[in-house]
Amino acid sequence: MCLGQNSAHHAVHYLNSQLRSLYENSVECVKHAGSGLKPLERVRYDFALAEFHVGARQQTKFALKDDMMFSAVFGKPRLEFICNHEAILYLKIKEGHFNSEIAKADSSAFVPNRSRHVKLHDMEVAFRVSFDVQGIRGYATKIGNGFHVIQLMVLNFQGARLVSKVNAGDREGIQFYMRKYLDYLYHTSHHILFSLPDFDDDRLDMIIDYSLESHINRTLDTEIHEVFGVSVEEINRSLSSQWLKAIMDVADGADRNSICLAEYSSTWTTIGKRSDIQFHIKFGAPRVRVLCKCEAVLYFRIEELLVSEGHDFTVTPKHTYSDWEIAVVVDLTEKVGGSFKHVEIDMTTLRFCEHFSKFHGFDLTLDFATMIKTTVVKFITEYYAVVLETTHFHEIHTIDISRPPMTPEPGPWGRRGVMQGEIIMGTDMGHYDFIQVVSEQSIIEHFKVLWHLSRDSTAEYSKVLGKWSYSEDFKASFGALKIRYLSDEKVIVWIQLDEGTLKPLKGSTHFNFSDWSIAFEVKLKMVDQAELSKSWFTRFKESFAWKHHGSEEHRTFKHLVLDFTTSEFVYDLSKFEGLYLANRSAVENVRGAVHYLKDYYFRELIQYGHHVLQSVPIWKRGSNPPPTGLTDVTFQIYSKTSCTRHSHVSQHYDIVLILLGMTGFRPLPSGHLEYSTEWFTKHRGTVTHGTVCLSSKVFLEKRLLILLSRVNATTTIVPFFPGGESSGFVTLFDDHEGSEWDLALTTSARHPRKWTHGCNWKLESNHQWRHTDKWSYKHKGSIVDEHNGVYTIECQAKNYLRLPTTINHGSLDIVMGGKIDINLGFKGASTRWASEAVAEWSVTLSMVSPRGGSGLTIEVKGNTKPKFETSQVHGDASIEKLIDLKALHKLVVVDLDDLVTELRQLFGGVWEHCFPGMQAYSLSNPVFNSNGDILFELRPYVPPSQVIAPRPSHASSSRSTSSALVDGTSAGDRPVGPKKTKSILRRIGEGTAYAGQSIGDVIKDAFEGNPDDGVKETSSVHISTTPGSRSSTEIITRATSGGSVTETTKRVITTTTHTADHTPAIVPFTSTAQSATPNGGGKTTPKAEVKAGGKANGGTGVTLVDPVKQF
Repeated sequence: MCLGQNSAHHAVHYLNSQLRSLYENSVECVKHAGSGLKPLERVRYDFALAEFHVGARQQTKFALKDDMMFSAVFGKPRLEFICNHEAILYLKIKEGHFNSEIAKADSSAFVPNRSRHVKLHDMEVAFRVSFDVQGIRGYATKIGNGFHVIQLMVLNFQGARLVSKVNAGDREGIQFYMRKYLDYLYHTSHHILFSLPDFDDDRLDMIIDYSLESHINRTLDTEIHEVFGVSVEEINRSLSSQWLKAIMDVADGADRNSICLAEYSSTWTTIGKRSDIQFHIKFGAPRVRVLCKCEAVLYFRIEELLVSEGHDFTVTPKHTYSDWEIAVVVDLTEKVGGSFKHVEIDMTTLRFCEHFSKFHGFDLTLDFATMIKTTVVKFITEYYAVVLETTHFHEIHTIDISRPPMTPEPGPWGRRGVMQGEIIMGTDMGHYDFIQVVSEQSIIEHFKVLWHLSRDSTAEYSKVLGKWSYSEDFKASFGALKIRYLSDEKVIVWIQLDEGTLKPLKGSTHFNFSDWSIAFEVKLKMVDQAELSKSWFTRFKESFAWKHHGSEEHRTFKHLVLDFTTSEFVYDLSKFEGLYLANRSAVENVRGAVHYLKDYYFRELIQYGHHVLQSVPIWKRGSNPPPTGLTDVTFQIYSKTSCTRHSHVSQHYDIVLILLGMTGFRPLPSGHLEYSTEWFTKHRGTVTHGTVCLSSKVFLEKRLLILLSRVNATTTIVPFFPGGESSGFVTLFDDHEGSEWDLALTTSARHPRKWTHGCNWKLESNHQWRHTDKWSYKHKGSIVDEHNGVYTIECQAKNYLRLPTTINHGSLDIVMGGKIDINLGFKGASTRWASEAVAEWSVTLSMVSPRGGSGLTIEVKGNTKPKFETSQVHGDASIEKLIDLKALHKLVVVDLDDLVTELRQLFGGVWEHCFPGMQAYSLSNPVFNSNGDILFELRPYVPPSQVIAPRPSHASSSRSTSSALVDGTSAGDRPVGPKKTKSILRRIGEGTAYAGQSIGDVIKDAFEGNPDDGVKETSSVHISTTPGSRSSTEIITRATSGGSVTETTKRVITTTTHTADHTPAIVPFTSTAQSATPNGGGKTTPKAEVKAGGKANGGTGVTLVDPVKQF
């Protein structure tokens, strides 16, 4: 053997020689036994490589060949090797046939019909088979040289795959019978062959690398198109993408490690014996051809090889070579780490493969040229491989295995948006008064709304989001912007280019593109009002934020914006569909697109204020802000783990944007808010916008408990001596003959001094209020001895307050109650009596999340006017004679009016402390966490007039008895008579649909019954609705009146918002010029443009609007 060299060629010859010898032995046995089928079972294996027959189940072993299901006479078999794991087994059929009725082959009743035979003649069938080389270690004194190993090659016939390009009609039959033959060969042990013997005493390992002897047979289907679940095409595209990025880094002056995939100089190496001869390589895009699931050929394309004398590559090179391709065989591995799966090249296995390499323009007769070739190959295999591994370019493809699914899965909030578990128990505000968490989904949805509106807008500020051009050099139509939060207060912004054309920075030929997604890393920034453009400020005056705060001199705004001036192109996260990345001209096309977007398009977005994400009203110093009014605000990106442009947080942990605020002009705490738990979870099929949290100090302690302490004051009875008071008390003992005591009862709230001390709740197991006043009066000297004695009065108040940390169907129920106990008594020498009056009360204050998104409603249920019940404990004194009970009933009232008013103003309607762009949020699903902070879920604000109530379930036959209509009229109030249904466009435009009806229900109703105004209409409708996004409805109406036909198309721009309680709220893009009240009131005058014969989009709402004025 050629020791020290690859002995694969010799091994293949040795293996095929064994097959040839075994085959010749079978042929000789066949000749010896004579023609015809062989009757002896014990010798049939001797013929295996020469002949094989398959009979029907009902046939005997003495049947004729022509009666067989399959019969073949074989030629000499042979092996060709693909790699070190798989080979091709060629089996030549000299003559024979197979029966095409293979489905009946296993039936015992089936008799083969010779007319269904398919003749086989001089056909070579190839199977791809895997193999293992296993050694048998032994020792024999007669062999000598110590221990020896007999190498066996074991072919996996049972897993063989047909790779011959056989006629489609014959393929199934050939594959069926040949698999039986391979199984037969396996049982005859012909799948085991001996590898080259190695019994000598030189102690040198024999090198057998079949991969370097690999052959490409174009007539066989041997190509592997997938490895580790990734297509080879995708891997090569990933390699081309990395190469293209390296090309761009060259122009940007990046370091040698960043550009090594594109260029490399020998001056950076120690390769080569002559220091005066140096080379510079310009690489093309690398590619792989997979040999098997474990090995591949990696091709390094050398576009240009410049050989110079000395280290100065600026001078004309001495020799130039081009279009070389150096092939190396490598092992492929799969590595899973964290959130990613990598397909990697094991660079330690890299071997140069001569016969797959190409050296154009190379003259073997020149010693100098031979030295260059040898040096470059050595550089690739010994030095460059290490460089690529060091710079992680050996990771040829990366799969993000932790990306969340497109449809969000439900989390601990539950299917109805209920906060539970860790969110309630684990959220920690640190030392901040205010937190608002904004999800990525909310920002994406915000841009999606703007993009939908831009599609039909004529206003420049809106159109720029759908279409934009820069002179004749760049024109494109855009999709909606998308973002991903990163750590360090940054985001990735994707600019979606649906289609367009651009002029490269170098060259004059325009390039057409489509479906590009270009990523930029952009910093977030908090700016003052004065830093934004005047153009945007003009429109901002029409926003919800300005209408609630803009006219107040003591308030200003801070805006969270995308600082596009800091944008950095992120090639790794960009997508250039249809661009051939393995070409250097692609670089200029990519550079051109990035240039026009960064230098010109982003200026337009800033000019029109599309970079503004959130607007926060701030109370100025010297003002008197409400308890929840923010006096300072900052922001941060919040996540459990760090997230950069090269990574992202696992789907198990959301990365979110948090606005952090302070009230009362207290300074912002230093440092970041530490991670405690997630602040919200996703709901199936809905957009989760975020969470609001007010600290226990700001809301619970400074507002809620203080206002609720007034309930303690109004339900606590105390005795006192009335002075100049004329009302607000109840006198005692007025009707008692023996009264010597001028005393009265009042509440702590009415007492001239008691309320100044407060009636504050005390936190024990729950919040509690306990108060007792016990007075006694001893009287002597009365003429009537029965009047002498001790008079007593004892007043007790026992109140409780329960703040829930769970939500009942979107409602937070604050339960409070108490017991008022009044005891009167007298103890004299001869007389004794005692009477008692008791009143118990209980009320529930509920913060309810209504359907839609119009903010919380506040409800009070229970006994707010407690009644006293009396009992005579002993003696003959009746309490009715001691106290005026009617006056006492009027005295005690559970008064929550101030609290309800404040809660409605704070949490009902528009959420007034943060605004998304020109629109507004509302709150829902309130709950207290374990620290006493109150949390809410964010929703887009929807005026109450535009929220579609749920339609009552009823049979179609009783539709006329629908209990409630949008106009408030019940079906029973309507006059009885033939139904007169309004036209479809009028019903949608005027909002006269049934409460809770979808657009489909409205259309169905419009098609039924008699039309109004003597006009007959027929409509064709196309509807496309996506939860959490805008509906697209096309309504074309043909109206016939007086013999004339008019075709009209109207556009309804609406949205369907599936809220956290899974209630569809139809949200028209109404004009922001409406007068919205804190309770969500206000009336909108919808406007719509109607064009005959025009094309329009529609929606599932009931209001026609002008989409341009919305934003």
